[in-house]
Amino acid sequence: MQLNARYCNVTDAALRKLQRTGCDVRTDRLTRILFATDASIYQLEPQAVAFPRSAEEASAVIGAGIDAGLSITPRGAGTSLVGNAIGDGLIVDFSRHNRGISELDLEKRMVRVGAGVVLDQLNAFLKPHRFCFGPDVATSSRATIGGMIANNSSGARAPFYGTTADHVLATEIILADGRIEKIGAEHDSLEAERAQIEQLLREQSAEMAERWPPGLIKRWPGYGLTRFLRAPQNLNEVLAGSEGTLAAIFSAELKISPLPREKGLGLIFFASVDDAMQATVALLDLMPAAIEHIDRPLLDQTRGQLHFQAARDLMELEANPCAAVLIVEFYDENVAERLAILQARRLGLRSKILTSAREMDLVWSVRKAGLSLLTGCVGARKPVAFIEDAAVRPAQLPEYVRGLQAIMHPLGLEASYYGHAASGLLHVRPVLDLHRTEDLKKFRQVADQTSALVKEFKGSLSAEHGVGIARTEYMREQLGDELLGAMREIKRIFDPRDRMNPGKIFGTGNFRIDSSLRDNFTRPIELPFTPRLAFAFKDHSFIGNLEQCNGCGGCRKDAPTMCPTFLATGEEVMSTRGRANVIRKILQWRKNGNDPLESEELDAALSNCLSCKGCTPECPSNVNLALLKAELLYAAIRKHGL
Repeated sequence: MQLNARYCNVTDAALRKLQRTGCDVRTDRLTRILFATDASIYQLEPQAVAFPRSAEEASAVIGAGIDAGLSITPRGAGTSLVGNAIGDGLIVDFSRHNRGISELDLEKRMVRVGAGVVLDQLNAFLKPHRFCFGPDVATSSRATIGGMIANNSSGARAPFYGTTADHVLATEIILADGRIEKIGAEHDSLEAERAQIEQLLREQSAEMAERWPPGLIKRWPGYGLTRFLRAPQNLNEVLAGSEGTLAAIFSAELKISPLPREKGLGLIFFASVDDAMQATVALLDLMPAAIEHIDRPLLDQTRGQLHFQAARDLMELEANPCAAVLIVEFYDENVAERLAILQARRLGLRSKILTSAREMDLVWSVRKAGLSLLTGCVGARKPVAFIEDAAVRPAQLPEYVRGLQAIMHPLGLEASYYGHAASGLLHVRPVLDLHRTEDLKKFRQVADQTSALVKEFKGSLSAEHGVGIARTEYMREQLGDELLGAMREIKRIFDPRDRMNPGKIFGTGNFRIDSSLRDNFTRPIELPFTPRLAFAFKDHSFIGNLEQCNGCGGCRKDAPTMCPTFLATGEEVMSTRGRANVIRKILQWRKNGNDPLESEELDAALSNCLSCKGCTPECPSNVNLALLKAELLYAAIRKHGL
C-alpha cells in the first residue's frame, strides 16, 4: 500500500538504497501514521518502516538505514507503554513475517522461534507436549517474543517462573554494522565484546551491591549488569532488557517449562487497598506462584460488560462489593493444603477457593484486561500509564503504597493500584486529563515525586516495561553516574555510532516524560461535521469513543471474533487500533486547511472495514469502529455526494 509514497524526508539516494535491499520498505504517509504510536501516550513519526522476511533482509535494511543517517528502532507488536517501540528514523517491524517456530527439542527443553512469534501462539504450540514458555505477560495475545526479550518482560507468575531473561538460551541478532551474530552460553562469536563488558562490570560490582540490595523479584536496568556477572559466558544477560538500543533480535532459542501438574486459586476480598497490601505480606510464606491485586476502579469498569459478566457473578461482586481483591495462585506442590491454610487465616472480608480451570480463567480474564478496561472509563479523565512499572520488595508494599497515596492526595488525584503484588510491583495509574495544562503539571509532579520515592526504597523505577521515553530522564537519579556510565560504555561497544533506538535510556535532553506526547493531547480533535448517531453512554460522543482506543493492540489477537480483516492480512491498518489512529490523525489535518473527509488515508483505513462490530465487545475499551465509520461516511456523502 503506497499512498503518497514521496511524503517523507528520506532522500532519493537513501530511498533507492533501502529499496535495493529487497526488503519491503514503506515511506508513504499512511504507514508512517500507523507506526508513529504504540501502546504508550507518546508519538514519533518515522521516516520509513521496513518489514524484513529474513535475517539477511533485516541486516541489509538496517545497514542501509544507518548509512542513510536514519536511527533504527526494532518493533514487535507495538505494545510498549513507555514509547520504546517508536522512533523518528527507520522502524524495523519483526512481527509481520518472522513468526515461525522452527525447532522443538523436548529432551533439552528448548524451542527455537522467530522474534515475531506471539506468546499465546507459542504456548498453543507447546501445550500438546505439556510444556509452556513461563513468563506470562498480560498482553500474551499479541506480545511477541522479540519484544519480550527486549523488555525482559515477565508477568504475574514471576515468583514461580522468573523473567524472560531466565529463559533465553541463545539469540540471533543484527548489530548496528549489519553483522548477523548468534550469542549465548554455547555461542561465543562476540568473545572480544563479552570480555570487555565483563571487565567493565567487575569494576562496578561494589557500586551495584550498594545501589541494588537483594530482594527485588523484578528489576531494571536492562543491560542486565548483575545477571551478566553471575553468568558472564552469556551475552543474552546483557541483551535482555536493552530495548533495541544494542541490537535487533531476529530469532531466539528458549528454555521451556513443564505445565503445572495442579493449580488452585484463592480469592480474598478486602475493604481497603491497605488491608490487601498487609495481607500480601502475610501470604508470602505460602510460596504462591502469583498474588495479583485488583482494586475497585478496575472492577467497576467490568460492570455492564457482557464479556466480564460471568467473572463478576463468580466473584459475587453485586451482592458483596469490595474495595480490593487478591488473586492468590498455587502450583504443583501441596496445592489443596496451602489453599486450606489461606482460608484458615480468615484474611479480609471473605474468601473463595477455585480449582476449576474455567473459573480460574474467568478471574484471570479480568486481571489481564487491566489497562484497557481502565482507559475505557467515561470522560476525558483517564488512568494514565507513566509510573505503572515501579517495584519494591514485597514486604515494603504497604509502606510504599501509603507513600504513593501521600503523593496523590495533595494533588487531588485518584489512582488505580493493581498488578503483581507478590513481586512488589503495582501498576499505578493516576487519573488525569492530559488535554489540560493543569493536569500536565500534576503529571510531571507525580512522576518526579515517584522517582524520589522509589529511590528512597532502593527499588526499581522500571521493572518489566522498560525505560523508553517515559523514564529516560530519571536514569541518572536512579542509577548514578558510575553505573549509567558503565551502561553507556556497553552501548558504545555494541553501537559506536549510537543509531540503535537512540535517546532512550541515556538522556540527551530530547526525551522527557512530558515530551513527544500524542497529538490528540496537545492538539485536541475538532470535528468538521456534527455527529448524528447515538454513541454508548460511557463515551457520550464520536471523539469520546475514538479516544477510548489506547493502542494496547488487543485487536491484533488471533481470534475469529475480533477484526477479521487484520487476521486475513496482518496489516496494521486493518486492525481496530490502526484505523483509530488514522482517523485521529486525519481529523487533525483540518487545522492545516485540508479536508479530512477526502483523505485517501481515511479511505484506505475504512474501505475494508466490514462493520461487523467484532471490535466492540472484544476490545476491553469497547471501541466501536463500525459506528465511527458510519458517521464519517455519512458526513462525507452529505458534503461531497456519492
